[in-house]
Amino acid sequence: MVRLKDVDKQILDLFHEGDRTQSYLVDETGYTRQYIHQRLEVLEAAGYIENIHAKSALYHLLTDPRENTEDDQDTSS
Repeated sequence: MVRLKDVDKQILDLFHEGDRTQSYLVDETGYTRQYIHQRLEVLEAAGYIENIHAKSALYHLLTDPRENTEDDQDTSS
């Protein structure tokens, strides 16, 4: 599991609105294109997102790792 940085959380939040391009993520987060590209590579390698159109750098959210954090705990009483 990848340790999420604040920028990763911002990126994942934006994916909940739909597929996003790298340029859109740069504009919305204010980070540099190079840094967003690096973080997208990390998130893609972890299996959280997928590049669905390489030419336009369009990415799709596969799974948000933050959604399963409480499900892993034992809830039996």
